[in-house]
Amino acid sequence: MSATTDYVEVEIAVAADVAKVWSFVSDINVPAQFSREFQGAEWLDTPGLGGTFRGDNAVGDYKWSTTSIVTDFTKNKSFAWTVGSVEEPVAVWGFALSGSDGDVLLKMHATMGPAMSPPRASAAKDPENAETIISKRLHQWSKNMTATVEGIKSLSEQ
Repeated sequence: MSATTDYVEVEIAVAADVAKVWSFVSDINVPAQFSREFQGAEWLDTPGLGGTFRGDNAVGDYKWSTTSIVTDFTKNKSFAWTVGSVEEPVAVWGFALSGSDGDVLLKMHATMGPAMSPPRASAAKDPENAETIISKRLHQWSKNMTATVEGIKSLSEQ
């Protein structure tokens, strides 16, 4: 498992004002409208840089919650958070906006690790199939991320 294979990024062009796209990107519950896995979130303290929130997730009958820390909250530019500790995250997620009003490039990215997560634990127990295990999980992430940016595009262009 190398760092290059544990990273996913999707992007989409959005014909809307940057501030409007930002309003959806910076709302921690908007992705739940589009992701088949992410169920919603709740701020545990003050929203914004350094804030923490609980995220609820489900795949089939398997449900879990995570605690995330906001590590980047630059208005109209970027929003990112780590799952678990900042020093050793289970995952790092984020959005980035670039361009100008009417021509915004929206990117969503995610990095698995370096801390142990269920897919990494499965891969460690089955080294022969480790690459396939991680690849399948990143593919699931990519599908949900694509649905999320497409949904944000749709909301922003209304």
